[in-house]
Amino acid sequence: MSRYRGPRLRVTRRLGELPGLTRKASKKSNPPGQHGQARRKRSEY
Repeated sequence: MSRYRGPRLRVTRRLGELPGLTRKASKKSNPPGQHGQARRKRSEY
């Protein structure tokens, strides 16, 4: 496997919280991206 070398803050915001990576994640509660503010529908799967 390869190491992820992209923006770690974006991954932290997408997954919720990964301790030890950054302190900036607590400022924004929504996922990254253009449609991050839209509500996600819970899946039955």
